[in-house]
Amino acid sequence: MERDKLRAKYQEEQRQKEAKAAKLREDRLQSWKKKTSKSPFAVDLVAEDERIQEENRIRNAEEEARRKIAQSRMEKAKSEIILKALSEFSDLEALRQEKKLILEEEQRLKALFALEKTKTHGKADRLAAERAQRQRHQARISYRRKEYQDSLDVVLQEEAEALRRKHGLPLDASRAPFTDTKAQSA
Repeated sequence: MERDKLRAKYQEEQRQKEAKAAKLREDRLQSWKKKTSKSPFAVDLVAEDERIQEENRIRNAEEEARRKIAQSRMEKAKSEIILKALSEFSDLEALRQEKKLILEEEQRLKALFALEKTKTHGKADRLAAERAQRQRHQARISYRRKEYQDSLDVVLQEEAEALRRKHGLPLDASRAPFTDTKAQSA
């Protein structure tokens, strides 16, 4: 019996030691959990990385959608501006055409009025007016031809000088190979 008591006492002490050790182990574990709770090693880094990638993919998709919407709005506004400008241009063109027709009609009426006057003054006056009209027309044509020829001579002379400079030839203004010799003598 005493042996049983000793054995029971010994077993009780063993249980208490084991319980105490388990409690100490649990306390240590809780202490380390508390200490390492902010450690990056406690986190599943692969899952964290996948979560971040998914967030980035969603954010990029949203940004791309917003960019496309803004781009389409800009293109729509640009096309509306162009269409508006084109419609205004056609309106302006119609007004110009109408003004031109009115001016032509006024000129025709003036000519008819002048013709009526010349009929009353006789054939000689009418012929003189027609001759003067032809002379004015010829003078206008010859003036335009001379202006064109002068501008052409200037352009050709500038081209010749540029070619001489490019090829290192002496700049001699008296030798203009592209100018008309008849025009120089006149």
